[in-house]
Amino acid sequence: MTYQGDEEREILRLWDELELPGGAWAELLDSQIVMQANPTHLHDVPGRVFVRTTPEPFQAFSERGIDIGPTDKPRPDVAIAHGDDIPEDVRDWPAAIVRAVVETVSAGRGAAKRDYEDKRAAYERAGIPVYVIVDPRDGTWLVLHLVDGVYTEHAQGVFGQPIPLPEPLGFPIPTVAFHPYPA
Repeated sequence: MTYQGDEEREILRLWDELELPGGAWAELLDSQIVMQANPTHLHDVPGRVFVRTTPEPFQAFSERGIDIGPTDKPRPDVAIAHGDDIPEDVRDWPAAIVRAVVETVSAGRGAAKRDYEDKRAAYERAGIPVYVIVDPRDGTWLVLHLVDGVYTEHAQGVFGQPIPLPEPLGFPIPTVAFHPYPA
């Protein structure tokens, strides 16, 4: 007989020992290891813009794992934290230090549900104050802000309009370099 605790320990063991082939990445979501091929250039552009334009004292990192708990270790396209809070000796950042996460919706099957529903719920449970979804499928972005433990819409717009990030960040991100996926 397998117990829930045994399954979680086994998943964590597999996660810790996971070796990915070239051209792939993985994240742990709700006790499931999700693997995908590396994204396209258009998918990566928003993340690069966030990394390059996030002002001090904040720092933005691409593909930084977030430790939400034993069953969730997502790897958002960008994670933003205050520079003084970033640990130097961990694989995944503790969710408590993360001020914002950014996900760019992939073109692949199931990606929209993961970003708009599954990851939204995980980041909300973890108490991450700001969640930004960039969607190259239709050239839009959405900013969610945590209010009383629930994400509420802070702003939405289209590529070309700056993304206004709420407190605790309080700065805009330009989107003129963002491009929709080809039809």
